[in-house]
Amino acid sequence: MTTDPSGRHHQPVKGEFAAFRGVVHPARPAAGRWPCVELLPAPGVPAPEGVAPRLAADGSVLGYPLPPERLDAWYAVHWTFHWRGEPFECTDRVDATVSGNYLGEDREFARQHLKRRVTGYRGVFPLAEVTEPEEHRRDLLAPHLDLVRRLAEADHFRPGCRAVLGGTVHRAAPATDPQGLVALADGGAVPPAQLDAWYRTHWTFRWRGGPFEAVGTVEGRIKGVYTGGSWGFADANQLDEESAPDGTHTRYTVEAELDSVTDLAPHRTDLLPPR
Repeated sequence: MTTDPSGRHHQPVKGEFAAFRGVVHPARPAAGRWPCVELLPAPGVPAPEGVAPRLAADGSVLGYPLPPERLDAWYAVHWTFHWRGEPFECTDRVDATVSGNYLGEDREFARQHLKRRVTGYRGVFPLAEVTEPEEHRRDLLAPHLDLVRRLAEADHFRPGCRAVLGGTVHRAAPATDPQGLVALADGGAVPPAQLDAWYRTHWTFRWRGGPFEAVGTVEGRIKGVYTGGSWGFADANQLDEESAPDGTHTRYTVEAELDSVTDLAPHRTDLLPPR
């Protein structure tokens, strides 16, 4: 694991890290195993006890996926420092030098001492000349757990049917069976007349101004089917093209971060006939 710019502390320069049972590991979201967080192997860091590894085809360890609620912490970290009184964000440390992107606004200073980037300036400095190293952490665990809770409460925005029987809500079939009964997902079937309610739910939202109908979530992102009629919108926003459930038609979809959508709203259609 790399060290902070000053070399005084065994801390990361930049990246994501998770603490498990008091040990800090490099970490990342566990691809394909959402909402798990994956602890990564690192030199000098012991493998977490009691956690099954995820293995590569050659048998090497890729990581150790863990449910987020088992973590002590998960955060993104970066360091800043000063050189000759000017601020920088640390990008690397190699031996006795430190690299950083310039955060200041003194253009004359930048032109004299730094290298031009596509945007901004950067420099490489002797470690001995670096001052005021400071670690900055951004918590990832609390918002991740909050997202897990929000998605669970909304049943991941999946469309579906519900039936209320004796005050208890059950997943239910969208239509009666040949015997005229409503099948409940957890077992049994009842006549519609015995139900307190029977309804279909779905969610809609807007993304970049376009209308979508939600069909669930993928890796913590909401997935929606575009319901607008503009091919130009689909093309300009690089929507994914996929086959519709009927296998005949094509539909355009998006997988978007929940915070990037607007007008997210549930809709309910009652299935019980009027009494």
